[in-house]
Amino acid sequence: MESFLDKKGWKLDFILNTHEHSDHTSGNQGLVRRYGCTVYSHPGGIGKIPHATHPVQKGNKILSSAKEYLEILDTPGHTFCHVCILLVENQKPTAIFTGDTLFNAGVGNCLRGGDPTILAKTILEQFYPLEEEILLYPGHDYLETNLKFTLSLNPSNQDAIDALEECSRLPKNIEFLTTNLGKERRINTFLQCDHPSSELLKNVSIKISPKRLLDQNPTELFILIRSLRDKW
Repeated sequence: MESFLDKKGWKLDFILNTHEHSDHTSGNQGLVRRYGCTVYSHPGGIGKIPHATHPVQKGNKILSSAKEYLEILDTPGHTFCHVCILLVENQKPTAIFTGDTLFNAGVGNCLRGGDPTILAKTILEQFYPLEEEILLYPGHDYLETNLKFTLSLNPSNQDAIDALEECSRLPKNIEFLTTNLGKERRINTFLQCDHPSSELLKNVSIKISPKRLLDQNPTELFILIRSLRDKW
């Protein structure tokens, strides 16, 4: 971060942490020391996140100009102090920065202070309605692993097969595949819980314990898929 800013000749005015986990916040101390920047976070992150002093809440707009702004979304599940950031340009959402809530072809786990039922509610209620053209920028690149998990449940998913092939051609840790929510709805099983294929339902029902037939309850299916991903 510092070398990038130095190269550009920029200074850092503020940091917005999506949540409190140290892999997202460990750089705060050095950056605050050097730049004197302000750290923003979910209200619940104040006292947990190093140097976080300014809370942001659902609906807050930051870096607002005549044509664009960033809107804060309250997105609990991975943790209870998680926010995502929606970029709106010319009154139209164009990109979303999702931290550890939504990944390419996956979602965050709930093993360190989260709850899969709450995460399901967040994804179903806040991400399912978003426009397909919105670009997705998650906090980690787990695409290759997540696509392999998708294909373990839905092996005939041609979109996932194609994406995995495309991903394998990219230089490791140098280039990353950027998707939009339309593509995600085709390759991400967690975004298919309201219209699962028969193949997906069958394979989830086989892999869960005890084995049983599933109805098409989106929340239940989401939680079951998340539990399978935890063990995969």
